[in-house]
Formats: sequence, structure tokens, C-alpha cells
Amino acid sequence: MNGSFSFGIISVDLDGTLFRSDGMPAPEGVRMLQAAAQAGVRVVVNTTRNAAGVRQLCTQLGLSDPMICTNGAQVFASPAGPIWASYTIPMEVARAIAKLADRNGWEVSTSVGSCSYLRQRPGQPLGPVENRSIAGLEGRQGSSQLVIVSANEEALVAEPKRMILHEPDAIAAARELAARYSQRCRAETYYEPDGRLHSLCIFPRRADKGTALRLVAGKLDIPLEQVLAIGDNPNDMPMFAAAGTSVAMGNAPPEVKDSATVVGPTNDDEGVAWAVRRFVLKGRN
Repeated sequence: MNGSFSFGIISVDLDGTLFRSDGMPAPEGVRMLQAAAQAGVRVVVNTTRNAAGVRQLCTQLGLSDPMICTNGAQVFASPAGPIWASYTIPMEVARAIAKLADRNGWEVSTSVGSCSYLRQRPGQPLGPVENRSIAGLEGRQGSSQLVIVSANEEALVAEPKRMILHEPDAIAAARELAARYSQRCRAETYYEPDGRLHSLCIFPRRADKGTALRLVAGKLDIPLEQVLAIGDNPNDMPMFAAAGTSVAMGNAPPEVKDSATVVGPTNDDEGVAWAVRRFVLKGRN
């Protein structure tokens, strides 16, 4: 696809893409997305973050289009709008992962509804933690109500949308366990911008960024050929496959770069701004 094509949707990842390595949004990238939105392009945030944090971010940035959260487990018509799709991990699968972690003393961040549950650390009181961002605890995954529980299994008050593990041993064991339930859940591995292993996330089987993007494009009656997807991680590859044009950040691993239409600058070098300016705003400053 050439640069003269008209785009109707920009599907943009957050961590490692719009957000720099220091955890802050790239200012020029934000400005270009806002300019695209003002020009009538639908800017769809497509992220593994929880809905609460994404909703807050979209409101701060003045974005009012559909948002895809928790790796496609939740799709919303807008930050303030109704939900279009919602998927959860089957309780049998979630319980098996929680029990495995409890037996080994591993910490799992479990997202249920609007809350994230975390196994108790030494000195932590049980129960809700008020006014506290959990970004540092669950790895750049947004903010929501944090609840401390004495065991991971106690977090399963309902079927979860996502379970996150960080310790290397936990990641290896949970990945093997999730493979046995591969028809009912999916496991996604995440890396730091420098390539270090960051976490393993367990999601509902039907939740991925590409499926969610197809849903949004259909709801908005915009052809997938008119979709620009921008990302950096292997879990962005399904949305690359769905979109007519895709841009991998310069900090993306090789397999992600190979799956994209083009490779842009890194997240620290305003890769999102470069992509939007090149494909959507046609060089506009």
C-alpha cells in the first residue's frame, strides 16, 4: 500500500510503542494522533492494559474512539461507551494456574472485573489498597483497584480477564501449563525494550488484538485495508495481520519487524509520530 491511501483507523499499541522506555507517552506521537483524530481518523488504542487505565489515558489525551483493552479481552465503543465484546479465562484454567503459583510461592496479578488481585507480600495488609497505581507491580499494565489476597486462588471471585506472572521459573511453568489448555486460553510472552524477559500473560483463547481490531473495523464500517496498525511486541502481530498497513517500532524483536509492512524509528525516537505523519497525515507537521 502506498502513502496516498486514505486511512480510516489507526490502531496503536501503548507500551513500547506510544510510550517511551521511561514509561511516559511520546509527546510528538500524542500530538500526531490528536491531529489525525481531528482530521476524522478513528484512533483506537489497542493494548494489554486494563480498561480503567486506558479509559483514563484516552480521556487525558482527548481521544473518544473505540478502545481495545486486555489484549482484546475487552472492546469498548468509546471510553465512556458500552462494551462491544468481553471474554474471560475459564475458571478451571485460572484455578490450575493459581494453584500452581500458590504451591511454589509465586505471585500472580489477576484481573477480575475492575480489580487486580495480588498475592500478599511480607508486611502488606490484606484487602483493598486505595489510591495506588499498580503499574510497578504488574508491569506497565495500567491502573485499577488493587486488592491484596493471602493466596492467588482467593483472587478468583469470578473468571479473570488476565493473569500475569513475572518470575522466570513461574513463567516457564505457567507457559507449559497453559499449553495443556491451549484450546481454552492463550499465553503471551512480553519483553522489555532492551530484550529482557518481562512477563507471561494468560488471556482468554478468543482474546487477541487482531480479532478485536476486525470487530472494531466492522462496527465502524471501515475496510481493513484502511487500517494502520502500529506496535512493537509479538502480541501485536495479529493486528498487523488484520490491518492493511502495519508499522513495527525500531525496538521490536526481529519476528515482529518481519511481520510488518515497514519498520519505523524506536519508541524513544517518536516512531508513532513518524508512522502517522508518513501514512496518514502525509508529511504534515
